Amino acid sequence: MVREQSSLPEKGSPILRLRHVSKNFGAVSALTDIELDVHAGEVVALVGDNGAGKSTLVKVLAGVHQPSSGSIEFCGQEVSLDNPSRALELGIATVFQDLALCENLDVVANLFLGHEMSPWNLDEVAMEVRAWTLLRELAARIPSVREPIASLSGGQRQTVAIARSLLLDPKIIMLDEPTAALGVAQTAEVLNLIERVRERGLGVIIISHNMEDVRAVADRVVVLRLGRNNGVFSPDASNQELVAAITGATENSVSRRLDRKSNQNNEIGGRPA
Repeated sequence: MVREQSSLPEKGSPILRLRHVSKNFGAVSALTDIELDVHAGEVVALVGDNGAGKSTLVKVLAGVHQPSSGSIEFCGQEVSLDNPSRALELGIATVFQDLALCENLDVVANLFLGHEMSPWNLDEVAMEVRAWTLLRELAARIPSVREPIASLSGGQRQTVAIARSLLLDPKIIMLDEPTAALGVAQTAEVLNLIERVRERGLGVIIISHNMEDVRAVADRVVVLRLGRNNGVFSPDASNQELVAAITGATENSVSRRLDRKSNQNNEIGGRPA
């Protein structure tokens, strides 16, 4: 695989544009008329209920599935993402939820796994130096690059998977549920890492069911419902707005519970001392 080398676009400039993208599996419409923009130095969160089309959209962008119709522009050029190798060549990296790490190998081996025949042709010492350099740039909390993956925490494993995707100098990185099943400290570690990636000028797409995590790092929140766009929100949009867009209902048990909690807080705050 030959990586297409070019500098990152200027921060704020568009990297990825989807227009009227649809994906059908036989008679089933998984995505319908999807539109999406991602800019350099921006984190875009994809949220939606199960079956909303989030994973299908990520797989289209990763080259796993090909769209049935619509256009995809990357850095101003219309492209065809025919396979995962093509997506990587262009600069679209994906970290799926399973991370695809080898637990019996150390951090260095996992970072460079699959790159043995790459043009780098690095020896063991050079790979270790490159690994340490990248992890330091990301402010990663990993004690040693010689630690086996099996001994690392969930947050540290996520860090290794993200760092591995950065070795090919992508312009966009997609993260599928990066904080799922992580504790509070590990979640904070991963969210900090996402901010470091954004600071490098990359576009970041995250899929998450955790609204607190989304609010912490996202610049925009894109809601999908039943395979369609159902709103673009700022991270400080109310829970009621987001829940309504995700569920398609203006009022439900979740929104009523949030309203009660908000009213209770207002009453407590308004009591005289």
